[in-house]
Amino acid sequence: MSARRCSAPAASHAVALVVALAAAPLAAQTTIGVRAGIGLASLSGDATETRGASAFDDPRGGIVVGVDAGIPLSGGLGVRLGMGLAPKGGAAEVPPSITTSRALTESKAEMDYLQFSALLRAGADAEEGRLNFGILAGPWMAFNLSCQVAVSSVDPGPLRPEVPPGTPNRVGAGRTGVAGRTVSAQDAEVACGEGGVSEVRSSDFGLAVGGGFQVRLTDSLGLAFEVMYALGLSEIDDEGRKTGHLALQSGLVFAIG
Repeated sequence: MSARRCSAPAASHAVALVVALAAAPLAAQTTIGVRAGIGLASLSGDATETRGASAFDDPRGGIVVGVDAGIPLSGGLGVRLGMGLAPKGGAAEVPPSITTSRALTESKAEMDYLQFSALLRAGADAEEGRLNFGILAGPWMAFNLSCQVAVSSVDPGPLRPEVPPGTPNRVGAGRTGVAGRTVSAQDAEVACGEGGVSEVRSSDFGLAVGGGFQVRLTDSLGLAFEVMYALGLSEIDDEGRKTGHLALQSGLVFAIG
């Protein structure tokens, strides 16, 4: 038998298998999830010079929102395709100082990403199907929407004389008395790539892992709670920084099909 005659049945079997695999999830129950929660983001770098204040490795909080589609595979396995907004970045704070005229500064790297993920979910039912516990893992890719560094500076100002008891303590507008000093605050924002701030690359990718549980409310509606951690594997700037993001989220899951 010629190679052409052998390849024809093989090709037809391959096409039939692909069609069957594509149609299988449609015959089962798929889900649409809408989720929101709180995220803590930080930045870290491998190079020594990126550690410390410039590493932004203190957490920065933000709101995460997203939608996803859950496609069952077999047994308790399924694939979840997601899309959402993820605020990333981090904070760096200079320790308080009482040195005369020492400026106390806090910086926050504020970066917003549109993130896509493809997670494998392994779940198991409990309480006669009313609860479902699962773990998730898989890759994600994100595209930068905005990036800036917000700086809050506090100038302790010069020492002022002690105020005797009973004497009104008047402090000028916009200034507050602290330990015998007057202080003033000033905020500024610098876009990434300007004013000495590193430019951020347009995309980022990594791995996400997490777990949670889902409570069935009706046959077609569930309430979900999850904890997810997204670890960035790519360097987002020339200083070798990588992203990290921990999210605690909940939402509604709708069964369709």
